[in-house]
Amino acid sequence: MNKCNKNLKTSIDLIILGATGDLAHKKLFPALYNLYDDFSFKEKFNIIALGRQDLSNSEFCSKFNDTINPSQKRDLFYNKIEYIQCDFTKKEELKLLKNNLDKTCSSKILYLALPPVIYKDVIQALIEAQFNIPCEEHSTFTRIVLEKPFGNNLESAIELNKTILSGFKEKQVFRIDHYLGKEPIQNIFSFRFANNSFENIWSSKYIDNIQIKVLEDIGVEDRGSFYDANGALVDVFQNHILQMLSILTMDRPKEFTEEYIREEKNNILKTLIYKSSLKGQYDGYRDEDNVDKNSKRETFIAVKLDINSKRWENTPIYIQTGKYLNEKRTEISVVFKENEPNLFKEKNNPNVLKFLIQPELGIELKLLGKVPSISDYMLSDIDMVYRYSNFFRELKSEYEKLLIDCILGNQINFTRSDEIDNAWRLVDEIEDDIKEKEPLIYQKESKGPSNTDTFIEQDSRYWQ
Repeated sequence: MNKCNKNLKTSIDLIILGATGDLAHKKLFPALYNLYDDFSFKEKFNIIALGRQDLSNSEFCSKFNDTINPSQKRDLFYNKIEYIQCDFTKKEELKLLKNNLDKTCSSKILYLALPPVIYKDVIQALIEAQFNIPCEEHSTFTRIVLEKPFGNNLESAIELNKTILSGFKEKQVFRIDHYLGKEPIQNIFSFRFANNSFENIWSSKYIDNIQIKVLEDIGVEDRGSFYDANGALVDVFQNHILQMLSILTMDRPKEFTEEYIREEKNNILKTLIYKSSLKGQYDGYRDEDNVDKNSKRETFIAVKLDINSKRWENTPIYIQTGKYLNEKRTEISVVFKENEPNLFKEKNNPNVLKFLIQPELGIELKLLGKVPSISDYMLSDIDMVYRYSNFFRELKSEYEKLLIDCILGNQINFTRSDEIDNAWRLVDEIEDDIKEKEPLIYQKESKGPSNTDTFIEQDSRYWQ
């Protein structure tokens, strides 16, 4: 039985603006294809693909032949797609489209798979074309989905929010961060709040420090123009990393609902204190296409933060992210305080809890145990590991899960406007501090700048 059909009370038009772009090609349409069996596409669901290219339906669908395997199911899926050439910055064209779509009295999801630089113009055109207004007579809904980055600083984010909220209500707005669709990130909620053994020690009394790493083994590739304007702070830190941090450190919500969860996440974001940073740039970055030959833009950054709360008093947060490093890895490490006094002779490593985000998915707990011997009482690290691959044959991609949330109106895994603002306040402060500093050059496929280890070791700690 279809598990989601019962929740669809009206037919839905998913309108993808920018359907010929890279995001739609690599992420959205493959995810929708995988969801084909989860929804009553034949009766309830239509995909309206908007693009500026002059294409027939078959020409448009053929673009996905390299990401969607041929089958009868693919042909049926393609039949659900209607491609329309449209300039979505012009309200006249959008108004004509809306008049035609209104004849079916369908609910509408507007997915902006577009460069964020044109968000404001497109949103204004959608509002002027009255795409923001659902049909109350037929109990339809209208939702709008926006990709990151939401603005490029606090001022632009406030202005963009002002534009969108001039026509849409907050409950209609889904600001998407695909990291919030990742299974290990969502599992932090259940790990903390369903297991009292961990939630009861989730504070500075027992936790020494927290570390977050988002490491990439590739360069900027064809994103030179975007990256040189934004850097690692905007590309990864402002969204992915701060969202992971807020979920990891938030207080227990009163209820597991979008209202209480987003409120507690925001309470963390507005109490973050910037302490220090380390700025790096990989050798050869300035020779990349569309990059300034004298660019000071960071391709690597390490940041130390504090949280101004009783729960996390004197518990530093260490973060590092960068391009062209020696590995691709995303993980969160919770480093526990060592026992005092130490009953054993040798200095031992602390207990560490790791949330493995990619490439492996799982949870790892590093404990200490006795090495088998006759007389000596020697200790050694013991890794207790939970791997998703050992328990689940197949997991839905983050876009599949977030698209389902959009359809069902669940905003738990989407960011609220004040979360965006508070994240930008912190990022703007860091940007002001580092923008004129010369980056430390590091070699490709290295660990980053040579003093990356020193950055944390000066606090008598080390990277996990």
